[in-house]
Amino acid sequence: MNDVEQALSGIKDLIAKAAETNATYTYDPAARSIFAPENLDEEIRILAPTDTPLRNRVPRKLGLGQAAVWKMMTSAMQSGLHPSANALTGTNTSIAFADAGAPNETAQTYSDASATYKLLGRKLEVGGLALASSKGRAGEPDMQKSRERIKIYEVMLGEEELLIAGDAALRTSEFSGFNKQITTNSGVVTFVTASGVGSWCQTLYKYGAEPTLLVVSARQLQALADDLEKSGSIQRVVIAQGQQGSVTGGLKLQKIVNPVTGTLIDTEVSRFVGYGGLLLTEKSPAGESWFETEQLIPMSRVDVPSSNFSYISFIIEAMALKVVGEPFQLKFNTGA
Repeated sequence: MNDVEQALSGIKDLIAKAAETNATYTYDPAARSIFAPENLDEEIRILAPTDTPLRNRVPRKLGLGQAAVWKMMTSAMQSGLHPSANALTGTNTSIAFADAGAPNETAQTYSDASATYKLLGRKLEVGGLALASSKGRAGEPDMQKSRERIKIYEVMLGEEELLIAGDAALRTSEFSGFNKQITTNSGVVTFVTASGVGSWCQTLYKYGAEPTLLVVSARQLQALADDLEKSGSIQRVVIAQGQQGSVTGGLKLQKIVNPVTGTLIDTEVSRFVGYGGLLLTEKSPAGESWFETEQLIPMSRVDVPSSNFSYISFIIEAMALKVVGEPFQLKFNTGA
C-alpha cells in the first residue's frame, strides 16, 4: 500500500509541475492552474458553530448538472372541507367515491423551480517561511491547518447569511435564500410576542403546516422571552433568605408552544436575520423535507499553484437552496 501511495504521490507531483508550465517553459500558474478539490467533510464534522443554526439543520444532498431543479408546491395539502372564508387552493376534491368507481386524483399545484449553483469560498495564503517556522511548534504545530479551519468557519458563516438573505436577482453571484423564496406568507410586527407567533401558526395551519423552527435576532428572542415572563407563563423562581449568594439569574427561551396544535417549536438566534425572522416547517407529516440545500461541490480545499513563495488554497463549495413546500413557511419583518 505504501508503494502505491508513493507512486500516486509522484504522479500528482508530475501533473502539478506540468500544470505550472506552458509549452515555452514559462512559469504561468494563472494560465495552467490545476484544481483538485479535497473534500473537507471530516473537518466540518468537528465544527458545530452556534452561529449557523440553519446550516446545522437544513438537509443536504448531492447536486448534478448546472442547476438545481425541483417542483415547488404552491398549494395546500387538502382544501375540500375548509370554510369558504378560509378556502385555499389545493386538491379541492373529496376522498369519497361511488361503488364501482375510482378515487379522485388529487391535483396539488406545483410550479417548476430552478436555481443555478453558486460558488462560495475564501482564499487562504500562508507565506512559505511562516509555514516552515510553524512546523513542530507546541503552540502552533501547523499554521496552514489552523488557518484552514478559520476559513472553513468563515465560509460556513457566509453560507448561513445567504441561506437567509441571499438574492440572486440583486446580486447575481449569490443563490436566493429564504427571504427571497418565501412569498406566500409574511408578517410585520415591532416585537415578536407569543400571541404573534400563535397568529402565524394559525396562518400556516390552514395550509396543513406545523412549524418546527423559529429563527429570530438576539433582540427579538429576548423580547419574546420577556413577553412570556411578564405574562406569567414562565414560572418565576422564589429566592429564599440565605440563598442570595448562590443564585443564577436570567433565562434562555429554547422552545415555544404552538398554541394551535400544542407541539413545540425550537427557537434559534441568528445575527443574519436583521430586523426580522423566519417561522419554518422543516418536514411534511410523511417525513418529506420541505426545504434542502443541493451541493454540486461540497466544502472542499483546492490547492492553487503560486508564483510567490507561499502556500495558496481556496476553501470553496458550490450549492443552491431549494424551498420545496413554500406555503408552509413564513417570514416576518420587525421595526427593531
